[in-house]
Amino acid sequence: MSPRVPWTPRTLYLTTFNTLFSTLWFSILVNALSHSQSTKQDLFIATEAQIRWLQTATLIEIIHSATGLIKSPTSTTFIQVTTRVIQVWLIWYTFPASTAASSAYYALVLAWSVADGVRYAYLALNMHGVAPGWLVWVRYTMFYILYPIGIGAEWWLFYQAIEPAQKISGVIPPIFYFLLALYVPGAYKMYSYMIKQRRKTLGGKQRSS
Repeated sequence: MSPRVPWTPRTLYLTTFNTLFSTLWFSILVNALSHSQSTKQDLFIATEAQIRWLQTATLIEIIHSATGLIKSPTSTTFIQVTTRVIQVWLIWYTFPASTAASSAYYALVLAWSVADGVRYAYLALNMHGVAPGWLVWVRYTMFYILYPIGIGAEWWLFYQAIEPAQKISGVIPPIFYFLLALYVPGAYKMYSYMIKQRRKTLGGKQRSS
């Protein structure tokens, strides 16, 4: 748990930001779960726009990192944010039919909403040294399952969009295949980063317990 920090314009802004985003992601989770018995098309219609704009808003996190407002490495922040923004605009928005038809969409929505709902809640509380132990553990453990689900679903939705993209232009599929190939080093970098963060945050506690 981090030590308490005084209230400053920075902490007020980040606390508000993280609390707002946690609330929005959990609302998306509830919305998605409430449509679990609906058709894939209805689920897509009910959640896609909200997620797309929320993911777009997270571009500001790159600025947060680059300016030192937060401690996260700019490279990992850039990878995570831009891959998601590309996913929601280039794939979801441009090829809604192939996206809505795939079960990977629901898996991705659940993975994103749980991961980010917890992450932002942790960041908001940990900044003031009041994050409960169970939340810290969940924050730095759930990625073992949610990252493969999320990355795999992103990759599959990208792959599914290749066929409809071919109908627009023969130039697009090679570009998509190139972007799909980039998922391999990108996923490795993100997964390795989270493993290191888990060891850094939970390692000492586990050894002393």
